[in-house]
Amino acid sequence: MTRANAIAYAITIAYLMVSCNAFSIPCTSSQTTSRTFTILQSQSQSLGQSSTTESTDANVENKSNPQSLPPIGDMASADHPLIQTAHKFIYSQSGFYSPYDESVFSDEFVFRGPYIGPLNKKDYLSTMDTFGIYKALPDIDPNSFGYSIDPQNPNRVWFLVRNTGTFTGEPGLGFGGDLYFPPNGAKLEGSPETFSIIFDDDGKIKYLSVGYVADRFEGNTGGKGAAVGIFHVIGLPFPKPGPGLKLAQWLGTEVVNRGVYSYSTENIPNWWKSQEKASEGYV
Repeated sequence: MTRANAIAYAITIAYLMVSCNAFSIPCTSSQTTSRTFTILQSQSQSLGQSSTTESTDANVENKSNPQSLPPIGDMASADHPLIQTAHKFIYSQSGFYSPYDESVFSDEFVFRGPYIGPLNKKDYLSTMDTFGIYKALPDIDPNSFGYSIDPQNPNRVWFLVRNTGTFTGEPGLGFGGDLYFPPNGAKLEGSPETFSIIFDDDGKIKYLSVGYVADRFEGNTGGKGAAVGIFHVIGLPFPKPGPGLKLAQWLGTEVVNRGVYSYSTENIPNWWKSQEKASEGYV
């Protein structure tokens, strides 16, 4: 019972007892208590209904009144240093759209996508070297847009890409050694994908997430993102999530590894807590 209710209860008891004495009504303490609870319950229900009605009316009014809408969060300027750094990275340093710049990656770097990861720095760079995606699609372009700073993590930049490119680069998409999937002129028109980059306190890239499709009905990648979307466009079979893909990723990573990693088997930075690997947990 709140303090206000306790005071109201005491006042009501006193009022009833005075009323009984004044009008010579034989009120017992149990009668008084019973009548008191009845009155308080009635008042409480009345106040509750009134409060609920008023609250509902206020909420409806707030939602229909633009003046009472919550403010839009702070919009980062395109001149924000981390947005500038992220933009430069994705176009000219990532290893996917261009040769990589090893110096921009933290030693605590982790890569993660829907089907691939977690990859440590060494395994990520090996995978980029082996695929040679920017060579296989010489005109590949992320067409990035919508850069923003995460309001809960000021070191994280979010943005979207809509990949385009043409599969014309010789000898094709690499899978290690002399194994290539040959170019066939296929044109990539990607779905919009969500990317994010987390920078450490030294401005190096600590985390890169890619390939999370925002609208699977756009483009010609079959609703798939990143490298898997490219595989779909060029006609390279890639299993759906399930036992078949899990087996293929295990074989390609732990049994017959030629430089392409689906996940790292060791030296994953301690800050990374998820136990899922590759396509596990992704439907």
